[in-house]
Amino acid sequence: MSSFEYNEDAAVYKINSDTAVIFTVDFITPIVNDPFTFGEIAAANALSDVFAMGGKPLLALNIVCFPENQTNDLEEIIKGGSEKIREAGAILAGGHSIKDKEPKYGLAVLGTVNPEKIIKNHTPQEGDALILTKPLGTGIISTALKAEMVSEKEVKDTIHWMTKLNNIPESILNLSIHSMTDVTGYGFMGHMNEMLVSGDLVAEIQLDNIPILSKAYQLCQEDIIPGGSIDNYKMFSCAVKKGIEIDATKEMLLYDAQTSGGLLISIAENDSREALSLLKNAGFDASRIVGKIRKGTADDIKINVIG
Repeated sequence: MSSFEYNEDAAVYKINSDTAVIFTVDFITPIVNDPFTFGEIAAANALSDVFAMGGKPLLALNIVCFPENQTNDLEEIIKGGSEKIREAGAILAGGHSIKDKEPKYGLAVLGTVNPEKIIKNHTPQEGDALILTKPLGTGIISTALKAEMVSEKEVKDTIHWMTKLNNIPESILNLSIHSMTDVTGYGFMGHMNEMLVSGDLVAEIQLDNIPILSKAYQLCQEDIIPGGSIDNYKMFSCAVKKGIEIDATKEMLLYDAQTSGGLLISIAENDSREALSLLKNAGFDASRIVGKIRKGTADDIKINVIG
């Protein structure tokens, strides 16, 4: 029920008329110093693909690559991951480890969804509003953290969002959501581009409405930009049209490679305000309506950015 053609967030297999399984895997290298927190972030990041397709996680398996001499850190990483798995309502059912010079941790996750309620990443509709549920800038902040260029408060704020599960309430999933994906390594622009790949629709993005982590803008001005974000700009900026008034620094943040980023939701405009209110009540208080979907042509540039 999913395909490689659209870079969908996870594999989906229909069991019967009521149940399909969602299967996904993701693991990352450390992006924070604290091992428990790293475990939380890596687990939240891996679980996110199930949530992005409207599903519920059921089982998770640890994936561990680790040096032999850092077992105390590994114990804390797995504790952090286990905490997020429990929070997601799933069960940790085992895993596999290998020796590696560079630590890596993540999960293989199995989830379930009603086949009629699967939300795909490439099916927006004309007139939809676009909602982003978490602020951008985690890639830039994580890069600055390695150079000790961010304060404890700024790190805490970033960690809050990276460890927050994308388990939006059922009441939102029952609204007219036409398409949804999580914003991760390809940045906002990369995943927005994927959402538009299968039709003749165009996204108009209101740059001033994009939520951004407080320190990320200043760091971006200072060229503290990870290589992955620069690669995203090179890859996806050709599909973007922008006005001359656009803030170039803020535009760059649209390409920032995220870890455990928020959900990008394409929802019927008449449900968007209710969804926004429900998201804020669920702790996604940075959520914003960031744009809209309109009719275009096959030859149109897919993404328009306005101030």
